[in-house]
Amino acid sequence: MNSEVVEAVDNRRLYVWLLIGSGVVASAQIGKAIISLPMIRTDLALGLDLAGLIVATFATLGASFGIGAGVMVQRMGVRRALIGGMGTLAIGNLIGAAAPNEFVLLAARIFEGVGFFGAVLTIPSMLSSIVARDDRDFVMAVWSAYMPTGIMLMLLLGPLLPMIGWRNLWLANALIAGGCGVLLALYGPAAAEREHEGSGKFFAEAANVVREPRCLILAFAFFAYSCQIFSMAFALPLLLTSAHRLTLGAAGLLSAAALAVSAIGHVSSGFMLRAGVPVWANIAIAFGFFAASGLAVYGGTLPPAAVALAAALALGVGGLAPGALYAAAPQVAPSPRALPPTIGLLQQASNLGQVVGPVVLGLWVEHFGWRAATAIVTPAAFVGLVAALAIRGAMQRPNTVAVQLNQLAEG
Repeated sequence: MNSEVVEAVDNRRLYVWLLIGSGVVASAQIGKAIISLPMIRTDLALGLDLAGLIVATFATLGASFGIGAGVMVQRMGVRRALIGGMGTLAIGNLIGAAAPNEFVLLAARIFEGVGFFGAVLTIPSMLSSIVARDDRDFVMAVWSAYMPTGIMLMLLLGPLLPMIGWRNLWLANALIAGGCGVLLALYGPAAAEREHEGSGKFFAEAANVVREPRCLILAFAFFAYSCQIFSMAFALPLLLTSAHRLTLGAAGLLSAAALAVSAIGHVSSGFMLRAGVPVWANIAIAFGFFAASGLAVYGGTLPPAAVALAAALALGVGGLAPGALYAAAPQVAPSPRALPPTIGLLQQASNLGQVVGPVVLGLWVEHFGWRAATAIVTPAAFVGLVAALAIRGAMQRPNTVAVQLNQLAEG
């Protein structure tokens, strides 16, 4: 292997780590709000309604504009959208750090949300175009761990937050996001940019993605996964405190540990894909474990530690699904340039699941109790299994987009 080839490989590895690291920084903005919320409520005298909206801003934006945002970043150019997204994150953090009231803070969170989607909708497209064919599925699966990793990094700061202060945490995030933007501008991979196109082309791209059955199947599977994992993450602290009488601190610690296991599942899907386990099988295993764990988590027969362990295993094995779904996105996109809108559709389905899953489970438990949760959780998991089988059939179609991406990566 000559020196030019070695240098090219090293550059690609640098690009991959820089892009994934930028995604982790973007997702940290979600965990930042979660861990800071008690201090923010005290400082700004927030009610639960506005406090919840500050946390849920990203999910609300994603559920409303995911595919449209994906088309927009593709029209802007993925490199410009990524660098601009990190810069927007930095600006949003600066505004939030100086927010005198809840309305300015909410506006800052909307700013951050725009920057967040500028980053997370472009990074998968850039990764798929620079990574060699044999490594693409693995890298895309590792990329899918950006969300739990970023959130957990912020949650780990919980014990230090009283000393740091939430405004200083915002300032630190502004500095880190801005630094990522500078590094991407100086050292980030180049990307082919597109000429300006009219609004008709804008809607045509979105329509092409929505009309592609394989894209819709992946989106439905992502929605089903998101409903499962976020309803469990939402329910676990409440279940442990109300049904098992744990303290809030103990329940929070067990819940954080269970969520941390999720990142392991995301990365593990990359190893399984590399070992030859097909996309649909990873997704089926995830939903099969969700179905099996429902009774253990909600049945009321196990002690708290065993419930937390069952939830951690479910979140960990369930993490096989998003890694496989992200790896499948380049294979189902109608064209290489339609990859950001395809990722946007998946993100929109995921964010919709973040909203729908906890709300439906909360309403069900409110009326019928925790033990009745299995009556909706288990059937929902079987719906995900059906989606996995549908993906098996859909992925057998010729993969012309992946061939074009291979040519880009090898070029």
